[in-house]
Amino acid sequence: MNQSYRPLILILVSIGIFYTFVLPQYTSLQQKMALASEYEVVVDNILIIKQKIDELMGTYQNIPQIEKDRLERILPDSVDAVGIARELDTIASRYGISVTGVQVNRSAEDGALIALPENGRPYDTATVSFSLISNYSNFMKFISDVEKSLRIMNVAGVSFKTNDAGIYEHQLTIETYWLK
Repeated sequence: MNQSYRPLILILVSIGIFYTFVLPQYTSLQQKMALASEYEVVVDNILIIKQKIDELMGTYQNIPQIEKDRLERILPDSVDAVGIARELDTIASRYGISVTGVQVNRSAEDGALIALPENGRPYDTATVSFSLISNYSNFMKFISDVEKSLRIMNVAGVSFKTNDAGIYEHQLTIETYWLK
């Protein structure tokens, strides 16, 4: 073989080796480096989130327990039918009123969903229906106390029957809220 073709053959073999072995490995390496860069961004974001969680937990730990209990009463994390009935009965008993026939109905939405924007609201509603018998004055005092209670409650419906003695039979429907 002529020695003048040797450099050309070496160049062609080098190009063949480059395209056959080196270029695929180089492309794979670039993809892995891009993926590693994405992972670094994710790790940085996780560290930022962890730092935020630590800050919020520190703030939460500094809240007095009595305030945490009040927050739990304002917006509980579950529907407690007995607790709602007890709270309404406590308010009513101040005025000699007895609450009867308490029924609590949760809304039909799925409470097991995580509270994300695409899943809707982070809270849900429960409808509480009950009856009571009282005069108008005590009924208004009862409604005023329900309005001032820590638990968020909206009166959704009121109906009543009267008699000649000035005693009314009230049927109330109240909406209350709870965290999902």
